[in-house]
Amino acid sequence: MASKVAPFNFDDTKSYLMSLFGQTSLSITDEQLEKLTIILEMLNTWNSALNLTAIRDVKQMAVLHILDSAVAAPVVASVEGVKHVADVGTGAGFPGLVLAVLHPELNFTLIDSVGKKLSFVRQVSARLKLSNVEMINKRCEEIEHEPFDCIVSRAFAPIERMVSWCLPLLKDDGRFVAMKANLEQEELDAIPSSVEIERIEELHVPECDAKRQAVVLKKV
Repeated sequence: MASKVAPFNFDDTKSYLMSLFGQTSLSITDEQLEKLTIILEMLNTWNSALNLTAIRDVKQMAVLHILDSAVAAPVVASVEGVKHVADVGTGAGFPGLVLAVLHPELNFTLIDSVGKKLSFVRQVSARLKLSNVEMINKRCEEIEHEPFDCIVSRAFAPIERMVSWCLPLLKDDGRFVAMKANLEQEELDAIPSSVEIERIEELHVPECDAKRQAVVLKKV
């Protein structure tokens, strides 16, 4: 390892995650909670070698990676007829890995151009036996793939770029779900005319001060 791995207590972390979910309206099984704790354990271990996230504190990882991803689960699941979801710019697997755990009935394609991050995603997916996850190691504008029912992204790029790069990957009746922190009106004004805002949902992330929102877009 490139640097010392931070201490990790599995049971304490699982209990903390449970307390965070208890502050939301999300339902979660013990098996799902176990899997999300394993993701944190692996992120904590691999981060020192691969620099997957600038966050080093496990509790902050729980809030800013696990819960910040999980709160989008109801939004993604609400897309009519959704079966296949792409997570563009997934990085170390957020929100895609978390959503795949919470929604085993949906199929997730996690897309990122950084191979080392997808190596981590692959290891997590194998350990958790996530049969509903596949990975693509390319820039989204280079991908040829059957169109997706839903494209979700968290802090990937301004919405304007997300749409321009990913529009060919979205079904005509599909939806973009752009997860944003501290969304500015200027970003909304720059959204291209090829899509329109269907709704903006407030996302409540426990122990997080920043304002979180999901912008749901549909093709025009």
